[in-house]
Amino acid sequence: MTAQKVFSLNNIAIVVYALFILGGWQKRIHTEDIALKCFELAPTKFSWVKYQQYPDLLTVWYALCDAEKTRYGRLVIGGSERKRGKGTDVSTGWRLSDNGIDWIKANKDKIEAALFGAKPPQNRLVEERRLRTLINSSAFNKYLTAGDKAGISHAEFAESLVCTVNTKLEIISERIEQLRSAANLLNQNRVEQYLDFCQKQLTRQLSGGGDG
Repeated sequence: MTAQKVFSLNNIAIVVYALFILGGWQKRIHTEDIALKCFELAPTKFSWVKYQQYPDLLTVWYALCDAEKTRYGRLVIGGSERKRGKGTDVSTGWRLSDNGIDWIKANKDKIEAALFGAKPPQNRLVEERRLRTLINSSAFNKYLTAGDKAGISHAEFAESLVCTVNTKLEIISERIEQLRSAANLLNQNRVEQYLDFCQKQLTRQLSGGGDG
C-alpha cells in the first residue's frame, strides 16, 4: 500500500490512521493503545472471534508489522514493547514515518469518509479548533500583511499560541511544535511559515534580544 496504489480501507489503513489520531506523528505510541483505538474505530475488524467485546492485539500487531515493510510503503517505524530492555526504550512503541505522514495527508479524508460517513471525526475538530485561535490572532494577521518584517510583541506571540507572557520557554516551544504538526496535517502552509517565524522571534526575545 504505497502512495501510488489505489486506496483501500484495509487493516493497515486503519492502524496507520489510529496511530495518527493518537499523536503518532510526534511521539511513539504503545501497541495496546493503538489496539484499543482500532477496536473503537472498527470493532468488527479488530475484535476476538468468540468474545467480540475484546480488542484483538494480534491483528493490530500484524497490521503494524506490515505497515513497516517497504512493500507497503514503510508507513510506520517501531517495535514490540516486549523487547524493551536496558538502552532500548527509545525504540519501542510506534510512530509514523515521513512516508506515513505523507500517506495520511493524502488519504485521511477517504479513511474518515469510510469510517464515519459525512460526520467529521473528533480529532479533526480538535486540530482545527487549536489552529482557529492562532488564525484569528492579531499576531498572525500582522504576519500575513508584513511577513518576516511584521512587528509583533512577545505578548502578541504568546496570545497567538494560547500562552501568557510568563509561560516558560520549553512550554512555548512544545506548543509551537503541536501547532506546527496540526498545520502540516491540515495543509495550512501559511500557519507553518508563521510558526517558523514565531520560533525564531521568540527565541531571540527570550534570550534578551528585545520585545518586538
